[in-house]
Amino acid sequence: MFDAGRWIKVFSGLAMPAVAMLLAVPAITVLAAPAAPAAPAAPAAVATPDAPAPADRVPDQSGRINPSLAVVDIVTSRGDTVDSTRVDCYYRLSNELFSFVRSGDRYAARFELSLIVIDDDDYQVTAETIRDSVLVDSEVEMRVMDHSRAKLYTTYLPPGKYDLEIKLYDQDTGSQHDMARPFEVPDYYKDRLSVSDIQFAGLVLEGSSNVGLERRGIRIVPNLTRAFGEDHTDMYIYYEVYSDAAGEAKLPLSAVYKIKSPSGKVMLEREEPLDRQGHIGAYSGRFDTSGLPQGVYSLEIEVDDRAVRNRAKAESEFHITWQFLLPLTTARNFREITEQLRYIAKNDELDTLKKYRDAPAGEQKVALEAFWKRRDPTPETDRNEHMITYYRRIAYANENFDDGLRKGWRSDQGRVYIVYGPPDEIERHTWDRSFSHPYQVWHYNNISRSFVFVDFDGYGRYQLYRVY
Repeated sequence: MFDAGRWIKVFSGLAMPAVAMLLAVPAITVLAAPAAPAAPAAPAAVATPDAPAPADRVPDQSGRINPSLAVVDIVTSRGDTVDSTRVDCYYRLSNELFSFVRSGDRYAARFELSLIVIDDDDYQVTAETIRDSVLVDSEVEMRVMDHSRAKLYTTYLPPGKYDLEIKLYDQDTGSQHDMARPFEVPDYYKDRLSVSDIQFAGLVLEGSSNVGLERRGIRIVPNLTRAFGEDHTDMYIYYEVYSDAAGEAKLPLSAVYKIKSPSGKVMLEREEPLDRQGHIGAYSGRFDTSGLPQGVYSLEIEVDDRAVRNRAKAESEFHITWQFLLPLTTARNFREITEQLRYIAKNDELDTLKKYRDAPAGEQKVALEAFWKRRDPTPETDRNEHMITYYRRIAYANENFDDGLRKGWRSDQGRVYIVYGPPDEIERHTWDRSFSHPYQVWHYNNISRSFVFVDFDGYGRYQLYRVY
């Protein structure tokens, strides 16, 4: 058992340079194998030589859903009455979250899914529970994100801050896993002119069609990941404009679109007139993203209504990503992508990748693909299990170890989790008379090591203190 009192007292007398030397961890150039064999809710699935390696389990008993296994997009628009905002919650769950059992010559998973909205005072506002099942033909299909299973949950809420909680209950194993997504509901009745959230789509059609979802005469195929690039360079959008202008208003109504890089540089700008459609107007657009490098961008829409002498804006982020990374990483640019590889890359590999930071996007992609191909345990398949595991660990680290000063993957806990995977056991020690600070001990049986993290300032920023 780790003697926290002794080591914390020793720590308090050390100068910071000495502490840094004490915390030095041997360099690791290979990603450790996952400590657990399956995704949080898929213990019954059996991996075969033809099936991809299962995902990591989460490192604690909270049952949190790995964010890379669930895609959620929330879009708000004006409701039918004052103080009412329509909230569309789109979600898609990976089959890796389910436990499959053989059913004849197929595999079946049965589950209950609850969607719960909690307000800023921690009260449940609305909820819906769905019983559903998934049928697949092969064990390989147990490990994929089924893009045909995107679902929509719509509710109406007054303006305010909320959390969407998703709880997944496995009817066969009795296990439960959950995740939460914060969102804000604006008041679209407050101003004389306002613009709804921007909905990103893979396709938008006007007129009669059975494709996608219908909104005010426009058919929309939502893009829940907001990711575009390569074979999907056409970025479609849908948005609504709410104006107090009189129905017979003739003065111009227009929109200016701006695509901005993470640094704020305007990559594309265009202006177009909008047809007046009364107090509520539904509009769509298409943008060619083929010239944009990998990274995170924002789309800004500024509407100018001369009839009410007012302007209103909406702005949302989207991603340009290479398909072999989709939807694994949300790194903001190639520089961050290469920085995230520092835990497993050799020095000469990092030096090579750095040379491509200002290269064309195509050359960057080739260099990155080559890096991961060298680490592909099954090069005869299209799926690189090593890469998938690595980026899922980064996603989990960002979700759970963000300390407010830096992203979770840059933290000490994130670094250890990314390299070694989920620990076999976690000791959590809060404030106690015997110890000066809260601390955690992560035990890894497969490498016979334990990592001690101490929260020295009391704000949940756990620093790696000792390895033994």
